[in-house]
Amino acid sequence: MSFIIIIPTYNGCNTIERLLQSIKEQSVVPAKICIIDSSSTDNTVEICRKYGCDITIIDKGSFNHGLTRQQGIDNNKNYDYAVFMTQDILLKDNNTLETLLSSFNHDNVSITYGRQLTDNTSSFIEKISRHFNYPPHSIIKSKDDIVKYGISTAFCSDSFAAYKIKDLLAAGGFPKTDFAEDMLAAAKIILMGKKVYYNAEAKIYHSHPYSLKNEYARGKAIGKMHKENKWLIDTFGRAESKGKELLHSLPIHKKILYILQALPKLIGYKTA
Repeated sequence: MSFIIIIPTYNGCNTIERLLQSIKEQSVVPAKICIIDSSSTDNTVEICRKYGCDITIIDKGSFNHGLTRQQGIDNNKNYDYAVFMTQDILLKDNNTLETLLSSFNHDNVSITYGRQLTDNTSSFIEKISRHFNYPPHSIIKSKDDIVKYGISTAFCSDSFAAYKIKDLLAAGGFPKTDFAEDMLAAAKIILMGKKVYYNAEAKIYHSHPYSLKNEYARGKAIGKMHKENKWLIDTFGRAESKGKELLHSLPIHKKILYILQALPKLIGYKTA
């Protein structure tokens, strides 16, 4: 099994070294670590060089969530698997990568993603969302599960996910998009008859608190993506149903607090 790691970076000097060190300590070794850096103004690139990474520098303005990741795939088509990470995660233990990649031992699995844990820097809304989206039990999702899981069937996160490269390319690769390139790719791969494995045993720490302005922008980006990809909603269902399911799972005092903190995101979504 040959695999590479692809990490888009931008001014990540506060977190990238701990991530690269955790990769270095893994029980399995990637063929290479590909850094696609959006012209960082800090010492991100220097840190990555120290760890022997393969570095590509692009203009900050040319970064695109889908096309930039696809660039990493197009430059490495001769490998079996690509593991995508974001610069702000931390692998939980030395077997995290091996555990994630073991997902491909299951028949027809083309994508796998791991469980994201919060830490003491995570916000209330982040802890609630992470617990809901990344439960403690693993799930294998296929086209047959759309009725059961709805749009969550195609849920995936490139903060920590691995793809079988030939299947990703067969599905058309990552599209040009400012949001949810992972979900769009997963949806197309599922419709090809392949499977997505949520591996709850492959764990990372990922804390990414958003300001109210950031939450609004994120909601707007989700709304825009849904409008531009009507086929996704028509095939898998609307995201609002998952939001209602999350709220229903909370006790009343947490429900009220969650609604208040999530309101900017909802407004952004509705006004996209």
